[in-house]
Amino acid sequence: MAKLGVLVDAQVDFITGALANPFAQAKVPNIVNKIKHWDGAIIATHDTHFNKMQVTTGWPPMEGKPYEETLEGQKLPVPHCIKLTDGWEIEKTILDELQKKNQDGKHNFYSVDKYTFGKLDLPEYIRNLGIEFDEIEIWGFVSTICVLANAVILRAAFPNMKITVDASCIADLDEEGQKAAILCLQRQQIDVINA
Repeated sequence: MAKLGVLVDAQVDFITGALANPFAQAKVPNIVNKIKHWDGAIIATHDTHFNKMQVTTGWPPMEGKPYEETLEGQKLPVPHCIKLTDGWEIEKTILDELQKKNQDGKHNFYSVDKYTFGKLDLPEYIRNLGIEFDEIEIWGFVSTICVLANAVILRAAFPNMKITVDASCIADLDEEGQKAAILCLQRQQIDVINA
């Protein structure tokens, strides 16, 4: 079976940066190992926000608001994952392993920005790549937010496909959140392994 890996927001700000999380830090080696032994393609999402300067120069493709003026910015007043900052980048050891997927004439690593918790057009993006797969496996951060949101979108777009989340490669803000995410994923008929 051909598998597609989806790595959600494994970015510096969610690990050691603005929203540093020891639970995420602990999962980085697991993600690196998963990628190292992964045979298929991997798509990595970048949580992406913008600052005032970027907005005034017309960068944002959506509503064109700086982070602090968005609903998310009002509910979580910690600027993070501002496009092209160090915190927006994929964590270095993970990125190093991902980049190895595009060596020796192969192209098995793709990355895409997302501007909301769930990337509504992620299924379209995947289909446009023309990748052959019959299973999706998801990893990344944060379990109850972006991991769950994107898993539900993929479940809706691929209703009869096996979708798996490796619990050893996702992290929430606390253990209670991790348990809640796993329960919600399972109830969406998503297989959770290594829980």
